[in-house]
Amino acid sequence: MTARRSIPLGADRKDPPWQWGAFFVGLCAIAVLVWIATFGDIDLVWNRWWFVSLALGVLFSLRYGLAWRRGEDLGRERRPRRHEPVVDVRGQAGSTYVVVEGGRSRARVRPREFTPGWWALYSAFVRAPMALGDLVLTQAWRMTGGFGGNGTTALARELEDELEAEREEAAGRPDRERF
Repeated sequence: MTARRSIPLGADRKDPPWQWGAFFVGLCAIAVLVWIATFGDIDLVWNRWWFVSLALGVLFSLRYGLAWRRGEDLGRERRPRRHEPVVDVRGQAGSTYVVVEGGRSRARVRPREFTPGWWALYSAFVRAPMALGDLVLTQAWRMTGGFGGNGTTALARELEDELEAEREEAAGRPDRERF
């Protein structure tokens, strides 16, 4: 991933501190949505925990966001865990059977172990705030080009690169012209 490409959506594609930051920012976003939906009657927004949660979310997003701005990739896609298969050799003398078991996954949440009710609670109270927070943080990083940016957003740089490529194509390069 380079700083010229947009930061990808999806908390699963990013590192664990970003996921925690997305969760905290997601809680703040839900509080803002509740505040807007009740026309300010339920005031969850301007409490001390809201500011702490927002600050933690932004702080946790800094590592991945700044690495994205520098052009590095800290996402999970490039760091797959290596799983060694378990091999068990069985058999009598003269005949050998090798039983190979696939690598074991070390997923933090295993949906097969959840009942439908627990899965619904997990989705509502963990996955939904994380997805909403990831959307907010990703858009914030895209719009600002990274905190401390030079004023040019990543999206604007992408558009400038596309326009430059179109200009070169339209102008035609002398070495590619045919007579």
